[in-house]
Amino acid sequence: MADFRRVLIVKLSALGDVLHALPAVPYLLRAAPGTEIHWAVDRRFADLLQGNPGISKVIPLPIREWKGRIGSVGTWREALAAAKALRDGRYDAAFDVQGNLKSGVVAFLSGAPLRYGFDRAGAREAPNLVFTNRKVPSREEDRHVIRKILRVVSAPFGGEFDLASLRAEIVPSESEARTADRIVSGIFPSAAPILVVHPGSTWETKKMDPDFWVRTVRLLKGRLPGMGVLLSWGNPEERAEADGIARAIGEGTALLPPLTLRELAAVYRRCGHLMAPDTGPLHVAAAAGARTVSVFRATDGNRNAPPWPGHRFLQAPLPCTACLRRRCERDAECRRAIAPEAAAEAVAATLEGAA
Repeated sequence: MADFRRVLIVKLSALGDVLHALPAVPYLLRAAPGTEIHWAVDRRFADLLQGNPGISKVIPLPIREWKGRIGSVGTWREALAAAKALRDGRYDAAFDVQGNLKSGVVAFLSGAPLRYGFDRAGAREAPNLVFTNRKVPSREEDRHVIRKILRVVSAPFGGEFDLASLRAEIVPSESEARTADRIVSGIFPSAAPILVVHPGSTWETKKMDPDFWVRTVRLLKGRLPGMGVLLSWGNPEERAEADGIARAIGEGTALLPPLTLRELAAVYRRCGHLMAPDTGPLHVAAAAGARTVSVFRATDGNRNAPPWPGHRFLQAPLPCTACLRRRCERDAECRRAIAPEAAAEAVAATLEGAA
């Protein structure tokens, strides 16, 4: 059994992927009590890890910024300083649970003598294999990405874990919780229940037509006339789409104001329920403690959806579903394959399960 003093988790991006790795923290705290856990992450997502009681240090790296100015002398100076800071951590082990070139380099630069990562079948990019020296194969039962991550992290401790007892967790601060309560109570002082809908996604093949969300919410309002609906968004394009959906639904529907990721997590926690496609805010909501219903098309819900009780997902029933294509000639057909009636039933069941 490994005896570690300090370890580094390397999971840089993207938003949902970082949150998929969060159950590694409670696992390590149980498997190696007293071990100090550090986490290297893209600076854009560092705030979500701050305040986690199991993480002793968050190391934010401006990966996207460096990529945009790779030829700058200043970039290389910053990168060298970051490499020195990593090596100063004096890690006993690094767990690269991303599996691409960037994460492999970060794990290597940490100076950890033991660098655990995916094997050839599991790594996202083949060059990653150069930088890890303990390659961990997934097992047949590791269909879900969280299981694949935990298989790597558990390797020094026998390779076993109980996913049902582990959680991704974002704990809003008292200030963030008060902000969320003020926003939600100010919009809906007496509505119950309150559902948040996040229709946006960076992949067109993950999104649903605006009419899908409108029809789903109208069906729910027919069953739950006192329900309030909030729409969250992450950029101007998503805001415009969410605004159009809110206007089409009408009374009892409102747009959320601009929020940080941590404030958004607090709002999701306060409301308790979210409906979304496979997108980062889905996993923020799950980690914040909300129940979720999600819609999966180009990606696999059995691999990516929150795997714990209180979460449901709908998968497009086409034979080519989970194709991982960002553009597809059957996109419109795929969108139509998931009916608003099915989504409304799933949300209603989740709301009833929380009662």
